[in-house]
Amino acid sequence: MKILGLVGSYRKFGNTDVLVREALMSANEMGADVEMLRLTDLDIKPCKGCMACVFKNADCKIEDDANFFFSKLFEADGIILGSPIYIFGLVGMIKMIKDRFLQISTKPEKLTNKVGAIIAVGGAPGAEGTIMPGLASFFTFLGIPIVDQMLVYSHGPGEILLHEDAMKKANQIGRELVEALQDDEAKTKYIAGSGACPICHQNFLVLKDGVLECGLCHTKASPKIEKGKLILEFGKTELKKEEEIQEEIMEHIENLSETGVKYLKLKDEIDKRKGKYRNFTVKETKPPKTER
Repeated sequence: MKILGLVGSYRKFGNTDVLVREALMSANEMGADVEMLRLTDLDIKPCKGCMACVFKNADCKIEDDANFFFSKLFEADGIILGSPIYIFGLVGMIKMIKDRFLQISTKPEKLTNKVGAIIAVGGAPGAEGTIMPGLASFFTFLGIPIVDQMLVYSHGPGEILLHEDAMKKANQIGRELVEALQDDEAKTKYIAGSGACPICHQNFLVLKDGVLECGLCHTKASPKIEKGKLILEFGKTELKKEEEIQEEIMEHIENLSETGVKYLKLKDEIDKRKGKYRNFTVKETKPPKTER
């Protein structure tokens, strides 16, 4: 078993770093090979939206560290994703990497039999915003089940070491990743939490046509009021089989491919309608060039 820890923080031995290391140490004690990758060491450029990876099944032409990152992702059986909270959400580097996922979603065979876990660290309660669904979507898009997660708060770099409950939880995450890789039933242990989706374990709910559903996996929720509190009932829900998840991913990619065929049929008309914008002169503001 190979467990990969992904750290989205620049601070070495900072709170996120320490918690990921604790989880890796626990996994290593249970016999797993462990490795840590600091995402801030990577050179990741923005996705250009050319769609060649989907429309043409072509390799990405951007020259950066994305292929190296994906090779480490493919090698790993378990992945721990750790991020501090920046402005009510995850750090930019993780979002940059997620934006490049389209190029590997066409290779579902390299994403099977994996499990994931989430570690998020904020300064104080109330600033978490979209951090948990943001990190969960990293795994959800790739069809990787999340077996555990934690959200904790700590101010100073490394101060989390004084929070024994947080350190114990990180240690538990390492153990649970290994257990989930050893026993399929361990993957289905739902994370406790009132109002949380039983599939992706998030409380990220959206209202569509008067119906509440999970914003990540679209599981429906029925609301009711008990003693002045809103209670969400998800009913009996079973985890989808890995084959079903991969089929859904491939169906999504196929749908995207069909949009490419449709676009080629409409391209001439689209280019014709672009004419008025090409003839409209507008000053484009650009930053000053600086020597590096």
